[in-house]
Amino acid sequence: MRIAPFSILLLCLSLAGCLSKRTVEVPEEPMIRVLIIETLETAKFTTSGGWTAISASGGRTALSGENSYAWRADGDTVVLEVNGRQVYRTVRLNLEPTSASSLLNIEGVPYGVGWWWESLQDRSYPGKFHVRVNQEGLLDVIVTLPVEEYLLGVVPQEIGPDSPMEALKAQAVAARTETIVALRTRKYAGPGYDICADVACQAYSGTARYSDATAEAVAATRGIVLVHNGEPFSAYYASNCGGHSENIENVWPERSGPRPYWTGIPDSDETIDVNLSDSRELRSWLDANPDVCCNPEIYPELPEWTKQNFRWVREFTAEELTAEVARKRDIGRVLAIEPVSRGVSGRMIQARFVGENGSFTVGPELAIRQVWSPPLRSAAFVVDTEGPADRPERFIIRGAGWGHGVGMCQTGAIGRALRGQDYTTILAHYYQESGLATEY
Repeated sequence: MRIAPFSILLLCLSLAGCLSKRTVEVPEEPMIRVLIIETLETAKFTTSGGWTAISASGGRTALSGENSYAWRADGDTVVLEVNGRQVYRTVRLNLEPTSASSLLNIEGVPYGVGWWWESLQDRSYPGKFHVRVNQEGLLDVIVTLPVEEYLLGVVPQEIGPDSPMEALKAQAVAARTETIVALRTRKYAGPGYDICADVACQAYSGTARYSDATAEAVAATRGIVLVHNGEPFSAYYASNCGGHSENIENVWPERSGPRPYWTGIPDSDETIDVNLSDSRELRSWLDANPDVCCNPEIYPELPEWTKQNFRWVREFTAEELTAEVARKRDIGRVLAIEPVSRGVSGRMIQARFVGENGSFTVGPELAIRQVWSPPLRSAAFVVDTEGPADRPERFIIRGAGWGHGVGMCQTGAIGRALRGQDYTTILAHYYQESGLATEY
């Protein structure tokens, strides 16, 4: 059939009108499933606002704030108790809020597991809950919520709710980026969850440290992530770099080779020429007072919690150190700790422990720290001894920083914000050759 020119014109105009009205889809904010408990056999809780408990068979029970509740692992089933009386025994249990303001208040949530600050805290959480028994016969408690709501409980837990606004914004962007990458790569995922709630992933404490400032920082950066060549990358961060961050390949060689945004640099805007891979220069660095943004001696306005992490000391008798090392390998009385190699921040990549009955080499950074229980703050340390050189009686470990040192130094970010830098400048320093993009 032949179409007249005028009809063709009308058809083109019609198509143009349709095209002009087409809505460009904006990606939705994703949900994230957070494993908040995995080491308890029993967990007690109360409710704020309305909740509904749903068993695997579909049974439903309304929960109210007038009662006390508990989950209990029994074999491979979850028992829900109300005021001490069993209501459900099921292979899985879901709890759903009936209003946006509903919270679940859980007693004695473990945090800092395996570290020197390990403890329990009563915490409240928004979101939807899934409870089941894990392979160890303990409870897995998983909460599902939108990413931005999740960040409200990550940012203040990670950097402190009283941090300056631009540091809070930098933390929000870094944590959001890490969250998005975790969802895409599944690097922290396990059965039924995307990420854990402790420092092995990102520390999440529900509403425990909510603040107006945190909410403002998260809202002001909504959807913004760090990118390199247009793609988000894992925005690692640690409490205090000790004055110099570290290359990723020296900390997690299995995760990546060299990358510009994971390259160790001094925490200063001035040029600092130092070779901390040399143990002699590291000693001088530890004794010095470098003008770096995470140094509380230079920036006394830094929060009190930062002041024990820039430089630190731990001491052990030979017997104490021998017992620590024997948990990994029994080499008899420890005679020396020798750095085999160090990274650009002075953090050991490999360390050799020498004893009367042999020696062993361990690495990389976290494995070295974990020779001790609880672990050392970082692997950027030197060792002094007291007593005979060939058979020391005491070991003095002097170190710098807290954490792996890759990416953003949280203390340094606070120092930079106190100096007037905005969050984009802060992030540009710690993640070289990176940019910002809106994810949703």
